[in-house]
Amino acid sequence: MNRLWLAGSVVGIAVVFAACGGEGTAPANKPPSASAGAADKTLETRWLRGLWANDIRAALATVGMNCQGPATENRASVWTCDSGTPLVSYKVRFYGSTPGKIEYINAVVTQSGPPKDNLPLRLFGAIAGLHFDGADPPKAREWVQSSIAAGGTTTLGPAKYKLAGDATRRILDVKASGSEW
Repeated sequence: MNRLWLAGSVVGIAVVFAACGGEGTAPANKPPSASAGAADKTLETRWLRGLWANDIRAALATVGMNCQGPATENRASVWTCDSGTPLVSYKVRFYGSTPGKIEYINAVVTQSGPPKDNLPLRLFGAIAGLHFDGADPPKAREWVQSSIAAGGTTTLGPAKYKLAGDATRRILDVKASGSEW
């Protein structure tokens, strides 16, 4: 008797689940691939897919930067990396909800004395050279090099790049195009 009741209950739940559009069934007017593709596109732009905190740390280590973190700031994880000399200061902060969901990278180079545009290039080139889904590192590096003096903004793949500042303080921001940062 109990087996019969259990089998009837399982069948009844399955029928109700399917009728309510439970997972694994597609609405009658949309094929499964259309709804799945739309959801993926929405998620793709909130962070730089395929970029991990350790990838950034490794790239920054090649230009002599030490990183700490993550620390929590406004419910986000933030990593801070810095390096410098008495005349030049390098600082990078990157933010994400987890180490595999990096949304925003901010790099600042501050220099004293006669400004030299080549000082920020090494650091900014390392950041522009990061690999993530849809990235074009050679094109990003080329844009950074050609825009270092005047600044500007561009979108390459899923990332927005912004160069700003003056001769003594240069800033590079890289963020996922759908990020709220």
